[in-house]
Formats: sequence, C-alpha cells, structure tokens
Amino acid sequence: MAINLQDFKATKYPNLYKSIKPHEKNGFKYLLWAKINYKLHKKILGYSTKDKLTDRSANLKANKYKADIEAGYISSSAITLNKLFELYYETLDTSKQWTHKKKYIYTHYVGTFKNDDSTPKKITRKPTEEEQKRQKIFNKNKIGHKKIEKIREMDIQGILNELAKQELSPRTRKSVMEVLNPLFKFATINKYLRDNPTLGITVKVPSQKKVVTNATDLFKKVYAGINAYYHDSPYYRALFLFGFTGRRKGEILNLKWENIDFKHNYYWIEDTKTDDQQKYELPPYLIEPLQTIKDDRKGLVFKSPITGKKIINIDRQMRQLKKFLELDNLSMHYMRNILVSALAEQGIEAITLSGILGHKDVNTINKYLSTNHYKSSQIGLKKVDDILDAEIIE
Repeated sequence: MAINLQDFKATKYPNLYKSIKPHEKNGFKYLLWAKINYKLHKKILGYSTKDKLTDRSANLKANKYKADIEAGYISSSAITLNKLFELYYETLDTSKQWTHKKKYIYTHYVGTFKNDDSTPKKITRKPTEEEQKRQKIFNKNKIGHKKIEKIREMDIQGILNELAKQELSPRTRKSVMEVLNPLFKFATINKYLRDNPTLGITVKVPSQKKVVTNATDLFKKVYAGINAYYHDSPYYRALFLFGFTGRRKGEILNLKWENIDFKHNYYWIEDTKTDDQQKYELPPYLIEPLQTIKDDRKGLVFKSPITGKKIINIDRQMRQLKKFLELDNLSMHYMRNILVSALAEQGIEAITLSGILGHKDVNTINKYLSTNHYKSSQIGLKKVDDILDAEIIE
C-alpha cells in the first residue's frame, strides 16, 4: 500500500512523522520521510503500542537508518535470501565443481534458485518414497523466501537441527554452513547487511579418519582386484586405478584428455579442492588402460558412454567391486587412505605423502614448507613400483 503523507503529522523531530489516527491494536504509526544522499526515502519505523515506540525512540531509530544509508549500506528490506544467493552466485567461477555443489546444497536444504540450465537433465533414478517425504520436510523449513534483514541465527540453527533430526551426517550440516557462511559474508562486505547471522554457529564433524592396518597387503589386494574384475573394461579399470594415485573422486571425474601428456608421462589437475593447478606423474599402470579407452580424446576422460557428459554416480560399479573384493568399506576416498598408509609403511615422509594427496600444507608445524606435488608423485610411484615388484617376486 502506498504511503500517503497526508495521513501523518510532523513531530518535533526533523523528517519524523506520526499517524494522525492510531491503529486499534498497534497504536500510532511512525514514518521517516527524508531525502538521503539526494534520494527520497520513505520507511515505516514501527508502532507506538506494538513496537513500544515513542517520538524520541522512533527518532533514534530513524537516525540509525539514515546513518546506515549515508554509510553506504543498501536497504535490504526487499531482498530475500534467494535473491541474495542469485547475486552471490553470479560472482562465482562456474567452471569449478564446488560452485555447482553450492547451488545444489542451497536449493536442497535452504531455498530456491532460478534454473539457468536450458539443457534438460536426465533423471537416472526416481527418489524413493522416504526420500520424497524427507525432501518435503526440508522444503517446509527452507528460509530462502525470507528477507535477509529478518533472518536470525535461530533460523539457520533451525535448518541444522532439522537435518540432525532427519539423521543427516554432521558433514552434511557442515556443508550447509560452508555455503551460508560465505553467502552472508558477501552480504556484509557489500553492505546489504551490517551483521552476519552465521558467525555464532559452528558444526563439529567427528573425525572420520579410517585406520588402515596391513596397508601394503591391502593395497596389493585392491590393486589386483581392480585389474581382475575390470580386465575387459579399460574405462573402469583406469577410473578405479586412478584412486591409487591419491586423487579425489571429483578430480578424477573432471580430468580432461587435454591435461594428459603421454609423451612425458604426466597429467594436470585443474579443479582441485585447494583451488590451484597441480601436476602429477602418470603411473605406468594407468597408461595402458587409458590409451585403450575408445574415445575421441577430447574433453572429459571419464565421460558417460551413453550421454557423453560428465559421470556423476559410480556407486553401482563400486558396489560390484566391493562385492568382488569382499571389502564393505572400500571407496575412492578410502583408496587414498590405503595408498598413503602403504607408503608410510615403506618409510615415505609426511611432506611427500601430503604432496601426493594434493594438500598445500603438511600440517600446522610445517605450514611454511612448499609442497612439490609432481616430485612427491614421482617418489610415491617409485615406492608403489617396489611394492608391486615385490608381489611378483614372491
């Protein structure tokens, strides 16, 4: 409803007006009507009964509002969290896998986001009845429609509490905060908000480190199992053997043919968790299956044989391998653990292991050490050769 100044009378304070007639429940309405930075601003400050405002307290509130505008803070009264996320998303690098994952997490648990992808997505699996039921609960608790100036810490904590109630892992809840923290930081830096409602929220993730015993023997078993089970499929043989290079699943699935140099036996990882490019030695055991893959050698190495697009899910193939090896806890991430544990058993130093896994720092003590990923991969793969040679000799 448009504000009519004739419904108000001036108070003794400049630019502050009070309604002529009181609302039957809320009391008198206070209005700020002023030019600030050469622009007319009209803002309802509240009511005498409902908000317990007096002429004096309403004037203090008006002065604070004017000071915020003069300091460059943007009026966020009409900006919802969904709109803020759209503005924030436009600043992100869409070539990064984490950017798209942020959008997925936001739309799944927090709010809604405009669909800017004109390409129809192929549905590979219909959600179960339980998954649909749970998603309805998530949708009910979303806060994307709320104006950002109205969002409080308890609103965000409410989302996290519901995720915990639905027995989602602490890691999932932490991922939500890894989206919301930079989102609200963006809002405060760009003066949409003065205060960040996420600052007081922390999500502790219990250590998920898996202890690997007899890692050298386990390395041999998994290595032999991959070669045996996927003997006739160089595509999946190469994909899973890449797990023994120390690469993360996302890095493997985003690998491009253009980043593999078969002549000099190395490859580049562009989209890493640490957000930098990394060069690694190409293991001999990967060269043959990679070169045997029937492909046009353009774009993604592990593109879908059906759609030609990036593979999202390899759970079925991993389940088959786990069943063949009788290892229920096997995963691409666990293969990283097996690799470094086996190399540690062979006496490889922590700085080298850190370089193999793609970490920037070994730990807080050695944080000033520069990590050479390529050199580390050479040292590690030499030791892998020793392990595999020992198996042949025996």
